[in-house]
Amino acid sequence: MNSPNPSRAGVDKMFDRICRHYDLFNRISSFGLDKSWRQKLALALKDEKELRVLDIACGTGDVLLSLFKNGCDISKAAGIDISAKMLEIAKGKLSGYKTDLKVCDVADISFPDNEFDVVTCAFGIRNFSDLQAGLNEMFRVLKPAGKLLILEFSIPQNCLLRALFLFYIKYIIPVLGKILTGDFQPYHYLSSTIRTFPSGEKFCQILQSTSFAEIKMQRFTFGAVTLYSAIKP
Repeated sequence: MNSPNPSRAGVDKMFDRICRHYDLFNRISSFGLDKSWRQKLALALKDEKELRVLDIACGTGDVLLSLFKNGCDISKAAGIDISAKMLEIAKGKLSGYKTDLKVCDVADISFPDNEFDVVTCAFGIRNFSDLQAGLNEMFRVLKPAGKLLILEFSIPQNCLLRALFLFYIKYIIPVLGKILTGDFQPYHYLSSTIRTFPSGEKFCQILQSTSFAEIKMQRFTFGAVTLYSAIKP
């Protein structure tokens, strides 16, 4: 946990390199649980109607796809990512749905103020080059009473599970990435961002300082993943 903060420079090019193997790696490295984690995010919106949704760091489009497949009532679906090649895959996967996908940095979102009922981000916020700037922009584009949903890896609180989890992400994840893609560096980076991200109560405090309200968190898979929810007052 004392590792230096990993550099976010060149993250767009890194994700361009691994885009073809990204979904496969997620399935294998999460033991297939990544789909159920996104489903839990979708279920948090099951009672909402005619939602205007923006997915941040949308990658290959799995969050938006999960929202559609889990019956969320969406009137507008948009997604942004800094990797053009990841978005190419997302456009193919979402070809049966009306979506607005753009290459865009979260620090300067190309949508107006108060545009969306919901802003989502799954396993991407730890890659922000400027976390506070990204959260400020997410706050800006949300409507008053709009909902923020962030799904991210976190460190289990149980000592044994914590040790096993840290061993897995530090040593197994990079090796698995090398086996599947032939590229070690991106998965070493991803492991580092999980270990250094301010998860749990620390992140809730950051959301509070960004003026979000009604902040809650739900832990899944023994605390390895957390769903954060908040409201723009």
